[in-house]
Amino acid sequence: MNHDIERRGRIWAEVDLDALVHNYLCAKKAADGANTLAVLKANAYGHGAVEAARALSAVGVDYIGVAAPCEAVELREAGIRAPLLLLGVAPDCDVAQLAALDVELSCPSVDHARKFVALAGGPVRVHIQLDTGMSRLGIDTLSGTAQAAEQIAEIASLSGLTIAGMYTHFCVSDTPEEDEYTLRQFALFCETRDAAAALGVSIPLCHCANSAAILRFPQMRLDMVREGIMLYGVAPDVWMEGMGGLRPVMSVRTRVMQVKQIKAGTTVGYGRTWRAERDTTVATLGIGYADGYPRIASNKHKMLVNGTLVNQIGRVCMDITMIDVTGLEVSVGDVVTVFGADGGTERSAADVATVSGTIGYELLCNVNRRVPRIYLQGGKAVSRTGGI
Repeated sequence: MNHDIERRGRIWAEVDLDALVHNYLCAKKAADGANTLAVLKANAYGHGAVEAARALSAVGVDYIGVAAPCEAVELREAGIRAPLLLLGVAPDCDVAQLAALDVELSCPSVDHARKFVALAGGPVRVHIQLDTGMSRLGIDTLSGTAQAAEQIAEIASLSGLTIAGMYTHFCVSDTPEEDEYTLRQFALFCETRDAAAALGVSIPLCHCANSAAILRFPQMRLDMVREGIMLYGVAPDVWMEGMGGLRPVMSVRTRVMQVKQIKAGTTVGYGRTWRAERDTTVATLGIGYADGYPRIASNKHKMLVNGTLVNQIGRVCMDITMIDVTGLEVSVGDVVTVFGADGGTERSAADVATVSGTIGYELLCNVNRRVPRIYLQGGKAVSRTGGI
């Protein structure tokens, strides 16, 4: 094994590509014959978009979604040939390059469609965005699905433009008490689709199911589903953990830099926010908020040391964090699991997110580029990226 791949310094993230593929295939099975779009935006939610795309391409991924033009360009330059959908709106300066790279564009209005045709310099394929109640992007359907369909027909009439698909995005599909709203969004989408069909507009791929809807609303699968957070083994909301047979993809680990004994009454860290109630053994770790470990988790989170849960203590620093390892045999260089499995015990990304008052999505995306990613297949390291 290449030493550079195996090298694990002060901190690293392990990305299990087998788990990633497993989760994709779980969504593919749930889609029940519909296409499956793997959402790899934000560097595949922090996991590494190129490596994720290569692993998914090996099992025949149907579609890949990204948010920023640079993300689409990166994948094409890495040799990824799967159909690519830009889920964000392309700025004028990027339209020609994206069209030349055969990236399908999201189109939120007639004006955008006209602009895409003018700027593309050749054929351009789009997915119409419908706003069914998120008030973010897309043709308004709340004011009337007939009017929305007329706009779709106008877009379809533009020379040089092909409508490859149409989609909307749910805002509360992970919230049971809001199911009526999600069902209303779905109804508006379907009504608009049918109204467009009545005007002679054929739309090959209609899609609206995000991760929560894939797991909760079988009737919303349509022609394609979009697998986002569930691709990475994280539930859309904590109450949904365990649904879908998903496996966590990322683990974050760090090392003990120093072990010291402090007396009862001694404080730890900036602001003196933690005080030892007894003589305490403190282990100092090589991870901080500059690596993506939330400062707001200070004095709230538990990590794993040799399979034992221990408390994080004191304020999380930029590059350093402390834990209470009293009563444990801990040495400099020992591995500490921030989230992931260790010794039959597991801490999830959601655990860190919950005590930080945020969501797993944000936590994963915030694991930044100075944290090396070590990619695993068959339990062995096969590649490595990042680290500064």
